[in-house]
Parts: sequence; C-alpha cells; structure tokens
Amino acid sequence: MFLSIVIIGCIFVSSSFIFKDKLQQKNLNLDQLTPWGVHKINASVLWTELNKEKIKIAILDSGIDKNHKDLKGVIQGEFNAINLNEPIIDELGHGTAVAGVIAAQNNNIGLIGVSPDVYLYSVKVLDRDGNGSVEDFVKGIEWSINNDVNIINLSFGISKDNFLLEAAINKAISKGIIVVASSGNTYGGEVEYPAAYPKVISVTATEKDNDNASFTSKGKIDFSAPGVDIPILAPNDKYSINSGTSLATPYITGIVSLILRDKEKFNISSNEDIHSQVYDILQSWSKDLGKKGKDEIYGEGLVIIK
Repeated sequence: MFLSIVIIGCIFVSSSFIFKDKLQQKNLNLDQLTPWGVHKINASVLWTELNKEKIKIAILDSGIDKNHKDLKGVIQGEFNAINLNEPIIDELGHGTAVAGVIAAQNNNIGLIGVSPDVYLYSVKVLDRDGNGSVEDFVKGIEWSINNDVNIINLSFGISKDNFLLEAAINKAISKGIIVVASSGNTYGGEVEYPAAYPKVISVTATEKDNDNASFTSKGKIDFSAPGVDIPILAPNDKYSINSGTSLATPYITGIVSLILRDKEKFNISSNEDIHSQVYDILQSWSKDLGKKGKDEIYGEGLVIIK
C-alpha cells in the first residue's frame, strides 16, 4: 500500500491513492476492457448520443500523460502550477489514472471510461511523490475558473481547513463549476478538505459487492462510487489495477459530465443553482446503502444511472 502525504506548514496533502498489482486480465493492446465499475454504474445508458456539448473537466493532480493511446485528442489544455516554465510530465501516474477513469477512449483497445466524449484539462499541482502546496492548489483552481471549465475533479485533499482554499473553491462554485472531491483514505477518520465543504460533492469508495472500502473516511459523504480494484491507465501506454477514494471520485465526475452534456434531457436550467440541480439528479439515482437515508459512510448511496 502507498499513501503519499506531505506536511505543508500544518497542512497535510494526500493523493488518496492506494497501489495494487498490475493488470493481468487480458492483452489490452489488442482488446478493450470495460471496467467493472463502468458496468456497475450503467454508464453506457448515456452513451447513445455522442454529438452533444463537449463538457470541459479540469483534473487537478500530478499531470496527465496526454500521449497515452487511450487519451489521444482528449487533453485540450495544460497548466503547471508547480513550475510554469516546465512541461507537464506525470511521474506519479495518479493524474493519468484519474483521467482514464473519466475519459479513456472507446477505441477497441485498452479501457473505456465513464464519459469518453469530454475535454480534459491537465492541471499539475502534485509532484512525483504526490506532494503539493495549498498555494499551487489555489493557483490551479484559479486557472480552471479562467478557462471556463464545467467540472473540477480533485482526487486528493488536505486534513485541515484552509481559508485560501475555501475561498478559491467557493469562487469556482459561484461561477457555476461543479466541484467533485475525494473524501480521503483516512481509515475511518474525518473527511478531508475540500470534500468537507458544503457545496463540494464528496465521494467515497465501494467494493464490487457494494460494501464500503476499509480505507475510507467518515463524515460529510455525499455519494459512493466504485473504488476498489479499479483498472486504470498508467503513463507510457501501460495499465494497472488500483484502489482509493481518488478513483471513486472520477466515476462521479464522469456521471456529472454525462448529465451536463444533455441539460435539456435533465431539465437543467442555467438560471438556477447548477450544483443543487446536479445533486438532486445524483440523489435520485442513488442506491441506498447502510443506514436508511443519507449517512456518514455511504452518503446518499451508490450512484447508478437510470
């Protein structure tokens, strides 16, 4: 198990990522695998019309391998918040994994993502060890706002509240951006920030049998999604299997993008609070798990598209 943590002042930043054995199921250079989680959430129900609006998703992470054969043409913009003058290289592999869960292409090889018809924006805020600063985190959010993204995916968090981070998150939400964040791998500890903020969609991880994963946090949980033994993309055209709330998070991000792609179908009004409208749809699709109603372990439940 690997969980990257760094202390920045008195702030902990973690990648919410747990590494496991490499993928051995089939030759993904010759064939395509639909991950079990994509089946579980019924993602293909909303794949029927691929000519809708291209939803723009900013992935704040360790960068994305834009040359991966399963992500060709998907990355539409990049920003290195750590070093503005350096190209983005995903040395950790975390951002590439998150990107693949969302948008791995339906190209007859490799994997297929939850929403394989989106634009991704690679925002590097974590280094090769999964470390980063709150300042770079905020710069990445500001860049995403300025580039008019629809969704921000945050598959990592900090253990303590930070007023600069909260202000940046609230600014993004006020601009109509949906913010989706991992609740953290704290093994029953508190939900991390920014997932703990009121209008951030907080995501926890479930196993194939819908049980809550052992490493998850408790508290302000909004929704559950597949997060154990998840097939993922790895840099340099490779594949692996990993677990973590960071991998459950892009499942919800992918579902949100499918909703936003067809606002008319889902009666989403641009004149109303986008967060609340999207939340209500996710809630209506949630399979209640654990205690009846929303709880601190599963939130509203496991989101399954209907």
